Amino acid sequence: MKILLLGHTGFVGQNVFNELKKNKHNEVVGKSRSNGLDLFNLENVCSILAEEQPNIIVNCAAHVGSLNFVTQIAADILDDNLRMILNLYKAIQQTSPSSIIINPVANCAFPGNLTEYNEEFLWSGKVHQSVLAYGSTRRMLDIFAECYKMQYGIKSIQLYVPNMYGPFDSVDPNKAHALNALVGKVVKANHEKLDEIEVWGSGVAIREWLYAPDFGRILDEIIRNLNQPFYSEPFNIAQNFGLSISDLLKIITTECNFTGSINWNRSMPDGAPRKVMADTRFKKNIPNFVFTPLSEGLKTTVDYYKNQLPY
Repeated sequence: MKILLLGHTGFVGQNVFNELKKNKHNEVVGKSRSNGLDLFNLENVCSILAEEQPNIIVNCAAHVGSLNFVTQIAADILDDNLRMILNLYKAIQQTSPSSIIINPVANCAFPGNLTEYNEEFLWSGKVHQSVLAYGSTRRMLDIFAECYKMQYGIKSIQLYVPNMYGPFDSVDPNKAHALNALVGKVVKANHEKLDEIEVWGSGVAIREWLYAPDFGRILDEIIRNLNQPFYSEPFNIAQNFGLSISDLLKIITTECNFTGSINWNRSMPDGAPRKVMADTRFKKNIPNFVFTPLSEGLKTTVDYYKNQLPY
């Protein structure tokens, strides 16, 4: 089984790459800009797929950042991500149609007004305005998957994923994923002996968190059981549990022994009020998976940011 991992040097990609490499039954090839992959260039993508002829393509490539980041350059986010999706599916159709593509679909694709993210409600309302550009491109992954299966028989596995955290993310809070940005700020504040940190938003938004190495382990489970018929139906990677940003920050500051005050910058957006993933399909599809406890995943994330100092 040959696995081609796209975006293997990014935050999620690095974690997935490390976990998949532990399974010595499969050959894992990582491709990103650093070693010649240009998803904006159809000819380049076709050449790589023709050369590699992978059985599985795991698509972790994306242009993304904080709420502020994807709002400031909304048109670029929309354009870049759609071009990457279009070229990838077109290249698969032309050069590697037997490959199965696995798409992690960020939960910002769901309507922003839902209280629980059930898979069947993905198209039941508008993407939240704060993630309009990026969330809309994640929805389009479902459309591409359906249309390319309809005409060309290309198989996709669609995995709806919550906010991820863990090592290998950016130290820039404008580009890091939400939980990682908080950890990075607190670790830096301790290092610089600050008595206050600024946190964007009001702290009331509720989020579900997935430890990125766990996602890699889940992908390994799926890849080893590809013949399961229920993988043809999109499903959440879910624990059905969320924490408010303010409660999460209390846990982080305790883990980091930070005793300073928090300055909530309410001029910055909170995003959707609640993002918690329904876990019924996940429990049916992968019933024995044990998620890493938040306390354990946080410790690893804190250690990662400490090792990046100074930044």
